[in-house]
Amino acid sequence: MKEEILYTAWKNLNRNTKSTGFDSLTVQQVEASGIDKFIRSVKKELGNGQYTADEVKRIEVPKRNGETRQLGILTLKDRLVQGAVKLVLEPIFEADFENCSYGYRAYRSAKLASLEVYKWLEAGSRHYLKGDIEDCFDSIPHEKLMKVLKTRIEDKLILSLVQDWLKKGSQASGSGKNSGKGLLQGGIISPLLVNFYLDQFDNHWAEIGLKNVEGESIEHLVRFADDFVVLSKEWINPDRVEAVMAELGLKLNKEKTYVGNAANGFEFVGFYFEEIEEENGAGSIIRVMPTEGSIEKVVESIESIGSNGDVYNINSIESQGKHVVSDKNKVQALDDVIKNIYDVVNPWVSYYRHTDYAAGLERIEQCFNEKIKECI
Repeated sequence: MKEEILYTAWKNLNRNTKSTGFDSLTVQQVEASGIDKFIRSVKKELGNGQYTADEVKRIEVPKRNGETRQLGILTLKDRLVQGAVKLVLEPIFEADFENCSYGYRAYRSAKLASLEVYKWLEAGSRHYLKGDIEDCFDSIPHEKLMKVLKTRIEDKLILSLVQDWLKKGSQASGSGKNSGKGLLQGGIISPLLVNFYLDQFDNHWAEIGLKNVEGESIEHLVRFADDFVVLSKEWINPDRVEAVMAELGLKLNKEKTYVGNAANGFEFVGFYFEEIEEENGAGSIIRVMPTEGSIEKVVESIESIGSNGDVYNINSIESQGKHVVSDKNKVQALDDVIKNIYDVVNPWVSYYRHTDYAAGLERIEQCFNEKIKECI
């Protein structure tokens, strides 16, 4: 492994994370003791074959639906080496990836994925299959992943590193048992490997006869990581999609998989798509809007501002009678509230600027005004 790649990987490390692996080592500690020394020691381990992945620390992270997901925390050394290998593999994989894939890729985003969906809906592909892969990260089979990886990568060091990370990432802490499947959620290289494995799904979709006699595609796939939608002018058979998934050792999440028509509306990557009839009866149009969940999330964030007893609520401070609050303090407190609100609202507006977001913004403005009233 070239030293330049390790240095670049070091610069890409997240310096703000407070979580540490089992080594308890932080970026700041290495910076204090000497970055060059640390990188040279890692390079030496890689060069003489002494490097092995450390055990993974696992934590439970709460989800919005009340459930939890398990997140793996790597040691700093493993984060560095995974980042370096990602730098090596990413341009190789990117050269082969299909245009229908938008998740975990440079210069691609959920916003661009929404525009791709809108394009095909406007072109008349109004039937949809909205799909989700069940426990995608935890279900990727190691043997099949390594088999397809070897078709693109010949470097024995990289292959052995990936194999080592797969084993350590799939076993529960201290158990030593390898399940033979799953990619570590929290691993730096995991999203890239997910895209690499699911690229077979993207390729397969164009190769299993989903074209008309002129060779033109009649069904269009748009995928964002393990979330995808297929659009067509005709009804889509979910059994065919399940069959493709089965070949990859994966399953559709049937609770999150829907088949329908755009007139019924559907959500994808934080956007809501719906076909509506024009008022003049001239036809129909496709509307793209923020989802109800995204609007509620902003409203909840605004409502929670100042709820921890900060100096945002001027009336509550004055009622304490402990000290006199000056007009200057009142203005400062109000300014803080407004700033915090805009810190929440501005990214939302920027994200949904290309959609019909007026109704959602009106609800957010109402919440904004109510919060300001509480503080004056």
